[in-house]
Amino acid sequence: MRRRVAVALALLALPLAAAACGGGKKASSTTTVSAASAKEAVQAAAEKTAKAGSLKLVISAGTTAAGAPIVVHGAGAFDTTAHKGQLHLAFSAAGIQSTASVILDGTTLYLRSPLFAFGLPSEKKWIEVDLHKGAKAAGVDLSKLLGQDPAQTLDQLKSVSTVTEIGPAQVGGVSATRYRAHVTANSAGTAAAGVYDVWVGSDGYVHRVRSVVVAKSGTKVTATSTLSGFGDPVTVTLPPPASTYTSTTGTLPVPAG
Repeated sequence: MRRRVAVALALLALPLAAAACGGGKKASSTTTVSAASAKEAVQAAAEKTAKAGSLKLVISAGTTAAGAPIVVHGAGAFDTTAHKGQLHLAFSAAGIQSTASVILDGTTLYLRSPLFAFGLPSEKKWIEVDLHKGAKAAGVDLSKLLGQDPAQTLDQLKSVSTVTEIGPAQVGGVSATRYRAHVTANSAGTAAAGVYDVWVGSDGYVHRVRSVVVAKSGTKVTATSTLSGFGDPVTVTLPPPASTYTSTTGTLPVPAG
């Protein structure tokens, strides 16, 4: 139970992986186009989206742990220049359903969830974690996941090795072209190897990313993010110190069982 809950919380950090299926018209066949043109289209869109400075996203992600499905849905907004943002999520794992709020402020992570309430002083509602120290729950390093913002996934798309054009689609009323990109892990470990479907809008922005990534442990995570609001102002309100518990050990409380 502890590990299932921990993995569910880890999934909260997949801001650019989640994805709702549908919304777009699928091409009747897959066409391989000039590798250079398809690859350049994805890389240019990733760069333009990152340079927008901010974005809104709707996400969903799923995996399994100990044979039980884990599903996360949510929405939020990020300032990719200042590395600030927030997500509000709902998730289910091993029969447990709960919610969580995640705030990222540079290298500081704030997390609030009913699952943690039992282990905190009554006046404390948020857990503050220094991402340099890490945050571990039931053996899962949450900081490596929860500490990510969309800019990191956009950077990963710049590391694509091969790209195939799938065809035209619609995302949120925007005409787009869907591509399938393969990302290989790099020596620095900053790129998550996997298959990324990328919807590039006629405006040149990345409007949707769907990824299928298999971790070293063999766990497969499928996620999709639908993006909008490029360049719109993003306001992030940090929790007041009086209601914040600072983790000095780099660990997070997880329900026993």
